[in-house]
Amino acid sequence: MRGLLSTVRRYLTVAGQLARIGVRRKSQFRVEFFSQVVMDCFWYTIHVTVFEILLLHADDIAGWRHEDIRVFIGFLFVSDAFMMMWLGQQWRFGRDLKDGKLDPFRVRPVAPSFLYFFQQFSLEAVFNIIAAVGYLTYGLIRADLEWGPGRFLLIAWAIVIAFWARTVLTILFSILEFHLLNSDLARSLEHAFGATADRPLDIFARRVKLFLLHAVPMGFLSHWPAALVLGRREPWLALLDTTWMLLFGVLTFQAWKLSFRRYESAMG
Repeated sequence: MRGLLSTVRRYLTVAGQLARIGVRRKSQFRVEFFSQVVMDCFWYTIHVTVFEILLLHADDIAGWRHEDIRVFIGFLFVSDAFMMMWLGQQWRFGRDLKDGKLDPFRVRPVAPSFLYFFQQFSLEAVFNIIAAVGYLTYGLIRADLEWGPGRFLLIAWAIVIAFWARTVLTILFSILEFHLLNSDLARSLEHAFGATADRPLDIFARRVKLFLLHAVPMGFLSHWPAALVLGRREPWLALLDTTWMLLFGVLTFQAWKLSFRRYESAMG
């Protein structure tokens, strides 16, 4: 137990230092900061508007009522804001690998995957988090749920798993880059599967839905968290899903670690 607490403390210390560096860096580029905030406002507005217009002409979307869709969008925003805040470095991974710039991440205060992908803390994403949590709160209030300690635990559970899934997917998509250098597969796969997180998985066929929950778990970014909080997922199934997602993440991190051993700076 003491060893686990020491490990957690070490990771939090490194994350705190990365956040401090990110704040200093972004405070020097104010135009970029405000431009990013404005762009994100447009992104949020477009997503909300699309579903609001669709639900003016339909009672539900694949069984998801208007109130349910708001909760779904809220989790989508929260998950995306976490990615924007911590995982923006993923877009540079293919280039850094090709150019042989990963050597500094061989150090061992924390895992190389954590040190690399969490290095670019984004100050403007603090606004994203505030806006996303605000919209999620609005959606949950409008959903007319029964409130109590259990509901708050479900919300916390859903958010943690959404953050975990976002991190796991970032690592997962980057693994093939080690084996197929110069392929830019991480970005390609993210674009190929990313759109599925923007809509409830119930619109897809059953096999596709299962694939997006258990093979390439895009559904854990927004669909699964919303379903959990709204009571659309049985508790025993939610526990199985969580166990699988945690195991899938551990296996993904191990696969990335083994792939990292293939890396040589001379590749560049």
